[in-house]
Amino acid sequence: MTRISRRRFVQAVVGASATVGLARGQATTFELGGRLSGWVGQSPESIANETNPTLRMQVGKTYVIAWENLDGEPHNIAIGDGDGNVLKRTERVSEMGKTQTLEFTVKPEMVTYFSEFDPETMRGKVVTRRPTTTANGTANATATASVTTAPTSTSATTNSATGSTTASAEGTTATDSTVTDGGLPGFGFAAALGSLAGIGYLLRRSD
Repeated sequence: MTRISRRRFVQAVVGASATVGLARGQATTFELGGRLSGWVGQSPESIANETNPTLRMQVGKTYVIAWENLDGEPHNIAIGDGDGNVLKRTERVSEMGKTQTLEFTVKPEMVTYFSEFDPETMRGKVVTRRPTTTANGTANATATASVTTAPTSTSATTNSATGSTTASAEGTTATDSTVTDGGLPGFGFAAALGSLAGIGYLLRRSD
């Protein structure tokens, strides 16, 4: 089975990088050899030495198919939708050893690649997939949610039998207000202050 020279492909890809943006690593490349009996897979390794290998791609991502004419017969490469419509194509190449590239952004309707001059024997499948949102992304968003700690307030209660006053702290929210004794805000705190004043008066009398 004929295998394309890696040096030839490197030269072809580097030569085309100015027009297809490969120098910046923007596109994934499939390498093929073209001859009447079919396309010969070269790279990546998953398609190496396969005839008319299936090309798996992600919708919305940019790819490049680079190929070399292996037999000197006229070929080109085209992307179709399976209904006879050509979505992307290159010009004809008839010179043996000539290389060519086709850059394209994947669409869901792309289902096949082929040579328009030999569409029966030189045809392979294009399998596309759509990008998905992982559950991990949602979990991370939830994990980063902030938690607000409510401030605390202090209230005082008075034992009417002993005259002693006890202070206690309890958590409240910033928007809460204390309503006791007939619906008067802050009445419990005012009563506590009055009790404290009464205790001071009794202490002075006892002296």
